[in-house]
Amino acid sequence: MPIKHLDGYLAERKHLQTHPLSVLSESRLGIDASYYLTLLNDNPPTREALLAATGGLPLALTQRIESDLRALEKLHIKPVFVFSGLQPNKRWKQQQQQQFEQNEACKDRREAWQKYENGQEEAATKLFEGRSGIQHWDLWRTVLRIFRHRNVEFMVAPYVAWAQLIYLQRHPKSYIHALFGPTDALLYPGVDRVITSIDLVSPTPTFSFVSKRSILNDLGLTEDQFLDVGILVGFEHSPPFPPSIHEQGLKATVDMVKYYKSGHAAVSAFANDPQIKPLQWGDHYARTRSMIKYSLVLSSDGAVTPLPLAVPSPPSHGHQNHPHHPTAADIPSDLHEIFTHRLPDEIYFYLSRGLMGPQALIWLTSGQITENPPLDNGETTEYRRFVKEVITEGQTGPRATSLALISSVCHSFWSSRKVLGHFWFESAPGKAIMHNSQQTIQLADRVSGWNVPYAIVEEELRRQNSSTIDFALCLGATVSEKLAFRTRVKSGQTATLEKKDEIVANVLWRFLELRGFLLNTHIHSPLARAMHTAIGKARLNDKFQDPLYLFLELVRAGVMHGHLWSSRAFSGGPSFGTDDEKSCMLLVMRVLSIVPLTFKPQPWSAPLSRELLVFNSFVRSLTRALRTLLEVTSLNMLLRHDAKRARDDFLDVNLSLPFQSEVNTGFGVLAKVYLDALTHLNNGQRVRDPNAEGVREAKQVALEICEETFPGVKSPKLEVERGFRFWDVALTAMRQLHSESSVLRELIDQFEAAEAWLAPMRP
Repeated sequence: MPIKHLDGYLAERKHLQTHPLSVLSESRLGIDASYYLTLLNDNPPTREALLAATGGLPLALTQRIESDLRALEKLHIKPVFVFSGLQPNKRWKQQQQQQFEQNEACKDRREAWQKYENGQEEAATKLFEGRSGIQHWDLWRTVLRIFRHRNVEFMVAPYVAWAQLIYLQRHPKSYIHALFGPTDALLYPGVDRVITSIDLVSPTPTFSFVSKRSILNDLGLTEDQFLDVGILVGFEHSPPFPPSIHEQGLKATVDMVKYYKSGHAAVSAFANDPQIKPLQWGDHYARTRSMIKYSLVLSSDGAVTPLPLAVPSPPSHGHQNHPHHPTAADIPSDLHEIFTHRLPDEIYFYLSRGLMGPQALIWLTSGQITENPPLDNGETTEYRRFVKEVITEGQTGPRATSLALISSVCHSFWSSRKVLGHFWFESAPGKAIMHNSQQTIQLADRVSGWNVPYAIVEEELRRQNSSTIDFALCLGATVSEKLAFRTRVKSGQTATLEKKDEIVANVLWRFLELRGFLLNTHIHSPLARAMHTAIGKARLNDKFQDPLYLFLELVRAGVMHGHLWSSRAFSGGPSFGTDDEKSCMLLVMRVLSIVPLTFKPQPWSAPLSRELLVFNSFVRSLTRALRTLLEVTSLNMLLRHDAKRARDDFLDVNLSLPFQSEVNTGFGVLAKVYLDALTHLNNGQRVRDPNAEGVREAKQVALEICEETFPGVKSPKLEVERGFRFWDVALTAMRQLHSESSVLRELIDQFEAAEAWLAPMRP
């Protein structure tokens, strides 16, 4: 988020200078990845208005990023993207502001659904727009896959991206020559020029930049005062100082800082104001100033260091900017209070190279897991229980296990670190997440039982006639006691894992045991047997492994059924039939909606389903928690020295693990459109006899309707058939669980009833 009110001022006072992008040819351009992705998500033509209503990730983003990269390549400009990493510590007052923003988003989404349900689609779209809550971390695997494919340089900063970009620019080797990012970067002493926008779409690409020197001259500020104005008027890491909150916020703040000579004096003058006193603004101001001036960066020798100590002294801009360049003696001793307690440099290095996202590290360092409302606003008691008890607080749940996998191999300070769950539906923090409980630590320690050498992995690839390290291979390699025995660690025979395939396979095996699919003897539990049996029935190209795994996790959690949530029918659910028939259709829709549709690169333009969005919240929350657990399992493997650490394929490991993306509601909506169309064509009655007169023709017409309704889906007819093949795979898994009495009788009855209802309707 740029400095508040500054963009309007820059445009009004004509401070933005625009040049042809060719001026930057043969240079290296540092790009704040979060800022770049925010610009794409918030502006046409890449803004996807209905994302808040469908869930999932933007559909047209990949094509746009690839187009931008081609444009830069054509001009011989080498981009270097920097992602933000961990978050500097936030005080509670900042979190209250976040709470307010969340409530506003919920209100807009609720209103949008009401308008959509009343046929006011245009008004609904406007309200949905910008309310998807998408963060750059939600997109980063998609983006990194593109970067890997096109050999684009990137890194993840330990904390703030613009600080890392300044370091790369000021490094004696000049890793980058120009900086494209938010105006926040201007707050750092000595930074003069920042590129704020680039137009890569026009036939002759251009860029606009701003010079701090011209702003200082125009406003009559010193560089130090400009830093104070930025903090008081508000930017990403600072809410606005209350006296600066009005339309002329920038002018009023500049006048205030000039009058009091400094930000510190201005804040002190209001210290006893009854509105401001409880906000402890003096403390916040001092912390934010230090956060900017002493921002932590990853240096070229792999150490996390305050920026002033990592780079040479900056040039002066003709004002009394800074009496001297800060030295080690100037660095605040409580920098850990401003950022976070320090993790090992090794972890920041793995983060920087894309081995994992920062989510679990943020939970541990901040001491809290903040759970915001999902896109359906999380109004059902079932979802609230799921996200609180199953995902977060359960001692063998994915989040507690993720925390234990980090804290158990770091300094003992981290294993006693208190982490609390903060849920949007509770006013007080939940109970502590027991990542240091005996049960959780014992579970995390069980990963040491997996150290399968490459020879066995290679033999399994040959034996199973496979070329991919995936769930199917790992389950196939442990399907019998004899095979499972080979994978057990023999005492004194643990060699360091070296090859990427070895690491990926062992991460998957460790993950499967952590989630209870494999037992500590390495043999299958009923869940693994169900998955292995069902995968055997699937076509390889259907890519059902990840959805099937998620399906089984949802079954175990008790949220994969055909009942209404909190006894409430949401819009976009079943339209025809008795209550039992509607329950059958709802179950089919939910099962199919776990599978990703094959999309064309264009925004969603088909019908919406609030009913499926409620279910999508379960799938999304589970997918993210399991993905974090997988990434942390690979981090734990390196920190335990189970795998070779001096390597350059960290991103390849990350991109080889499951759950690379997040599914939207699309497949369930496609199934509903087909089944509704067929029922409508059959005089409003479900098809009971597939051989009855006119049924075959009606099915063809229903498929044609799908083709017309889903212009953004590749081959809707074939996708309908693929969706129903997933139903077969899921049903096979359920029957296998039932054969071992591992599923409730009532649930298997629901599936069998839905199968009898669906079978005659299939194309």
